[in-house]
Amino acid sequence: MRMLMKKVRFVTVALGVLAGALMASAGPGAPVSRAAAPADGPAAAASRIYGVEIVKEGGGVRDLQTQTVHCPQRKVPIGGGAEADFGHTPWGHDIQLVSSAPLMEGGQPVGWRASAVKFVNVGMSLTTYAVCAYPPSGYQVVQSPVTPSPYDKLTTLSCPAGKVALGGGGEAIGADSWLSKSYPTPVGGTSQPTQWALGTAGWDTTTAVVHAVCTDPVYALTVARFNAASESPYGGLLKCPAGTVVAGGGASANGPAASLISSRPAKASETGSRDGWWAQGSDNLQSSNIDLYVMCTEPV
Repeated sequence: MRMLMKKVRFVTVALGVLAGALMASAGPGAPVSRAAAPADGPAAAASRIYGVEIVKEGGGVRDLQTQTVHCPQRKVPIGGGAEADFGHTPWGHDIQLVSSAPLMEGGQPVGWRASAVKFVNVGMSLTTYAVCAYPPSGYQVVQSPVTPSPYDKLTTLSCPAGKVALGGGGEAIGADSWLSKSYPTPVGGTSQPTQWALGTAGWDTTTAVVHAVCTDPVYALTVARFNAASESPYGGLLKCPAGTVVAGGGASANGPAASLISSRPAKASETGSRDGWWAQGSDNLQSSNIDLYVMCTEPV
């Protein structure tokens, strides 16, 4: 995987790339939502996440070809992501993700699926990631109908009342369309996110389907957001607090025709210190930005 980014100064986090490995300075970024328990109940009422692990599947794919990865037996996807690559520095609309969403088989969530498209005459590889765990309390995956998705509008899907959005994703539907945003919302204060937001872009009319992975409120869930800006392609790594593991995350590539190239979990063994969420986007603009989101919880 190639992770290229110009040096950027941030208030609390520096994001960078070195020799093909993910790197970041000390500090997980600015936490904007930190909830040790749901606001309306004792800590015992919060759901713990057991047995978190990340599985992935990678290889060469054709345009729009779906790649899948399955969770281990008895585990379910609580989040996931994907990364597209074609061996060159992407620019503008060279390459982008088209889908990144829970994999359903027989009506049951069993893993993650993703697809991508490129507009250059070279081969393409794709790696699909699933964040898997034993089913948390209140676990369910919800899906929106096919919904119009103008490039300047977000399409959101809410979890059932009382539940939080631990993960999510979706797909852009339409000729020459792609994902620009996929992230938990709202993020702020001490509340845990209850919706999943999706943004798409494309040359023609675009529609989308949004998926949300919902659970009961999660004990010791930390949600952080940070904005990275640089020349295209832009992105970075947002790390979890010390002593926690990544449970999910997302990204919002910002710009009139922005695209997501990558939005996926990263383990401590890859980053060199702590778990986190890696994302990369691109746009026709020389300078743009991307919002990174990471959700982390205590390992059990």
